[in-house]
Amino acid sequence: MKHEARLIEIFSSIQGEGTMMGEPMTFVRFEQCSFGCRYCDTPESFRKHKQFRVENPPKSKTFLPLPNPVSAPNLNELLLTFNDPTISITGGEPLEQAEFLSTWLPMQFGKRKIFLETNGVHVEGLKSVLPYLNIISMDLKPPTSTGTNKVYWKEHAEFLQLCVANQKEIYVKIVVTPKLSDRDIEECIRLVSQVSRYVPLILQPVSQTLTYHDAVDNNRVRSIERTCKAYLPDVRVIPQMHKIWNVL
Repeated sequence: MKHEARLIEIFSSIQGEGTMMGEPMTFVRFEQCSFGCRYCDTPESFRKHKQFRVENPPKSKTFLPLPNPVSAPNLNELLLTFNDPTISITGGEPLEQAEFLSTWLPMQFGKRKIFLETNGVHVEGLKSVLPYLNIISMDLKPPTSTGTNKVYWKEHAEFLQLCVANQKEIYVKIVVTPKLSDRDIEECIRLVSQVSRYVPLILQPVSQTLTYHDAVDNNRVRSIERTCKAYLPDVRVIPQMHKIWNVL
């Protein structure tokens, strides 16, 4: 078992996405993601870091650098100064370090809520940590939106089925870009409705970054919302609110 993780940062903030928007959380951001979505707002995920940063004290936006990798006991010690009721496991893609998570999460489970933010592809990794998760934010990665030209419908379906079968609280999220096709939208609707039409679907209008400058038209977002609501009862349009609030 792998007992060390490579991190980017640990900090306290308000969740700005999805159904947990507005909830205070301690964010543990994991290094590493093999996707490379064109709109990615965390490019530091794509390289290895000799150090990660820890907000010290929490909520101060002041950071202390520490060496990578970090052991599970040392990570637990660092988290003692954070008192948020929920830990957000984010990235990068945390499930690319599932071996560490399967060691560490049992130490945290039951003390606080564990919220996983994931691309919804790594089914085997999910199996190893699912008992220790309270809430899951699962991305759907339509190829016309991500720009990666890779199709993950099969993995997405298995991932969602596993979460629903284990009665986990979950929502799915689609980043809506100008290039998101009607065909991919229909595939997302089909995928969710075949597993459980009652899983909330979040439409997240893409945010501009230093390297991604395309904005999606509001009328297009509303049109997609209407299409989805014709088949799914819980569809919400929620942008990245933490960027609007100017918080971490």
